[in-house]
Amino acid sequence: MRKFLPLAPLLLAVPFASPAQTQRPPATDVAPTVAAFLEQFDATGSGSVSWEQFVAFRQQRYAQTDENGDGVVDEDEYVNEYLGRLDARLEKARAGHVAQTRTRFDALDADKDGRLTRAEFDAVGERTWSGYQKLLAQGPAERTRPVRSSDPLRMPTSHSLAGMLEIYDRNGDGRVDRAEFDQVRATMFADADRGGDGQVRFEDYLGEFEDRLDRRAAQVRDAAAQQARVRFKALDADKDGRMTFAEYQVSGKRLFDRADSNGDGVVDARDPEPAPAATGHGSATP
Repeated sequence: MRKFLPLAPLLLAVPFASPAQTQRPPATDVAPTVAAFLEQFDATGSGSVSWEQFVAFRQQRYAQTDENGDGVVDEDEYVNEYLGRLDARLEKARAGHVAQTRTRFDALDADKDGRLTRAEFDAVGERTWSGYQKLLAQGPAERTRPVRSSDPLRMPTSHSLAGMLEIYDRNGDGRVDRAEFDQVRATMFADADRGGDGQVRFEDYLGEFEDRLDRRAAQVRDAAAQQARVRFKALDADKDGRMTFAEYQVSGKRLFDRADSNGDGVVDARDPEPAPAATGHGSATP
């Protein structure tokens, strides 16, 4: 696993186009919550996971988390195991994003000369700005509709209002005006124009994008580590600094019950999507 660097705020911006989703897409015939659950726990691809199978899986994971084999899990062991799984997901997502860079570059290179000029870059910017105006014209419900994604990197995209604000709203006023948009776009091009000749070659395009991926991953990983420590303290019911399997399984039971929305003891396609919870579960469990 590469060493991720701290996130630089400017480099968070997506200068060209958002990568396509690279994780395995959820099955279309099951609820999203069930699809995410099965993706993680249905090792055989059977399309279902019983409570007994889930408990066995959790017991195995608990044993693996207990690095020193003393029968209980301490905070560092808990965090290390969680970050190990997250690192694997981040690496897979990163590889998928990188694989899409050539396709994106070729689509932006209108004259197919292997270089992006400022004119080609600005042509994409005009389409991005037009798309933003269409987003603003939508009703509030459409503009704020959450986008489900199993991609742990969650790179911002100009195809959503939230993504536009994350990329271009530099003064934090909740909107993007044209001057602000143009200024950010100019900075984006300058960052990618590593040769300083007004043209962006693929290797520079790829290198700049990989830098942002790594900084994004570092941000995600740092936040996940902090959240994992908070979860450990919440699950350590007797506050002795050690988590028993019974304490560990509290979160597992909650996760299973949410996916098993019909309460039949099996998570499968018969479970409808549960009502939104006050705190949702990600695609990777604690």
